[in-house]
Amino acid sequence: MKKLKVLIFISIMPLAYSQTGQVGINTTAPTATLDVNGNTRIRKVDSIASAPKYILTSDDNGIVQKVNVEKLSDSNPEVIRRKIYAVLSKNSSQFLTTKGTDYNLTYDGVVSGINTDHLSFNSQKDRINLPPNKTFKITGYIGIKGSTTGNSNTTPGYITSLFSAGGDAEAIVTTQGYTESSTETFDDGGVTPPIIIVTTGSAGNAYVELKVRYGGSNAGNSGYYVSGASTRTSVGTYVLLEEL
Repeated sequence: MKKLKVLIFISIMPLAYSQTGQVGINTTAPTATLDVNGNTRIRKVDSIASAPKYILTSDDNGIVQKVNVEKLSDSNPEVIRRKIYAVLSKNSSQFLTTKGTDYNLTYDGVVSGINTDHLSFNSQKDRINLPPNKTFKITGYIGIKGSTTGNSNTTPGYITSLFSAGGDAEAIVTTQGYTESSTETFDDGGVTPPIIIVTTGSAGNAYVELKVRYGGSNAGNSGYYVSGASTRTSVGTYVLLEEL
């Protein structure tokens, strides 16, 4: 009888065991119950007749966890609280010196909301620095103090506003805003707010600015004011930022 020779190939990868019972493959310092330093593969994947309740996913550190699919819904309160929602307020009114000239809206008031520590400003506080790999909807609410000599006057005019994205931010949708002043010596609010939907890249240098300018045939040539903080009796200026 002929003898059959069987060749068995075994791929040996270094294994390590920690004193706490952790096992490492291709690593000598495991930090999880099973720590694989490399790719893993499952050869057979059967189709699932109904949607699974749980899936396996990993966090930023590669830790694999079982996650309830229902908790991944955007309507889930816990998911929403992990996103960035912020109101960026103005405190003082902002003087726009020259008619028909773009100025960046400044944010010198309170920043309120959740996860606002992921946002920052430049030194002039007229540029919103956004975190990478996210999508935002940002809406501006512009108040106006119609004036050429002070913070309230009967000289009518209007302010137009438009968001501008920079760095590796990409504007998906952007609209122009329009705000009219009152002719009865009172402050006034916006007619249409400016809106931008923007995605940020991985470089970490994405930012958004809100450009404002004043004009109108009846507007004076010695300046106009964007309102500051709102009160019960006066209009204010602020920006609402929502992570989608």
